[in-house]
Amino acid sequence: MIVVDKNDLLGTARDAAGPGWSSLRLLVKSDGMGFSMTETKVMPGTVLDLEYKHHIEACYCLSGSGRIVETDTGVEHVITPGVLYAPNAHDAHQVIVEGDVPFHLICVFSPALQGDEVHGPDGSYASS
Repeated sequence: MIVVDKNDLLGTARDAAGPGWSSLRLLVKSDGMGFSMTETKVMPGTVLDLEYKHHIEACYCLSGSGRIVETDTGVEHVITPGVLYAPNAHDAHQVIVEGDVPFHLICVFSPALQGDEVHGPDGSYASS
């Protein structure tokens, strides 16, 4: 049984951050589940260019709102609380956060993240 109190992870290697975002890695590869789970916040005014070349992800919005733009097609999706998005084909995308509150997400990655990753120059994480 794995029981994690996020307060125990704050300030550790599993408390990752980059320009405009923070991501608390609740489950990671070493937990042996085969996937990872994060609590992620993207700050207002942030635009992230992402393409997870080595992972697939699913993100569920808890609060705040954002737009996801599919880079290849320009198709936009408005994400609000209760909405899930999943770039399931390693889709290049932009995350755009407007408004005054952080875009608060629970994200699942497969394969699992090590836990201390930050986005590379191409918007991806290294292969696990």
